[in-house]
Amino acid sequence: MEFLGFETVDSIPCVYHRGLDLLVISDLHLGLEGSMTSEGSYVPKFQLDDILEEIEDAREETGATRILVNGDLKNEFRKSYYSEKQEVKKVLRRLQKNFKEVLVIEGNHDRFIQKTVEDQGLEFREKYLEDGVLFLHGHEKIGDGLEFDTVVIGHEHPALSLKDDIGVVEKVDCIVYGEMKSGKNIVVLPAFSQISNGTRINETPEDQLLSPVLREKVEVSKLKAIAVSREAGIFEFPELGKI
Repeated sequence: MEFLGFETVDSIPCVYHRGLDLLVISDLHLGLEGSMTSEGSYVPKFQLDDILEEIEDAREETGATRILVNGDLKNEFRKSYYSEKQEVKKVLRRLQKNFKEVLVIEGNHDRFIQKTVEDQGLEFREKYLEDGVLFLHGHEKIGDGLEFDTVVIGHEHPALSLKDDIGVVEKVDCIVYGEMKSGKNIVVLPAFSQISNGTRINETPEDQLLSPVLREKVEVSKLKAIAVSREAGIFEFPELGKI
């Protein structure tokens, strides 16, 4: 499914820009199982292998030679566990092996791992702009003076809250896209992590959204959504205000 120069990749929560030959993922939250276990909710470790497998599937499907991680490689916000750093190293090394170029945007959870990233010969970027497409994590405001046509953010972990005919509610990850108040385009990526929480984007009041970009620059009810379910596939929806 194509939108704003991007396309979906099977039922994997990522996007591909053919013109840039760029696969884009966001919010991996590596080490999340360990964080949840340390807080009293035991979760077996499975996410790392699944993430690596899905990235490889997306690469094979698209033929992408470049990849951009749009923030939040790791999960723990207050510190960095040894196990997290090891998972980050493994992912970055695999990306460097399979892609000609790896770009990494720094997210608000990516504290304490700058050296880990640099040790792999990479650097954290606050933002990345190419051919009118601006990539940033989305936890901060868009800086002044930036010229772009489309901005791509993560951070929000958008999901749709859907109710069937008998009242059963299901939450499904989604890509959100459309036009900002300025007339520029915006794409909001779902979390690549399978177990991180998502914002019910069609139910949450705008002033309670996580990203200042969405709170201040967008009329969210006018954005469209593409549900991305690993089990059920891809489904296109109308404007959020009509769901």
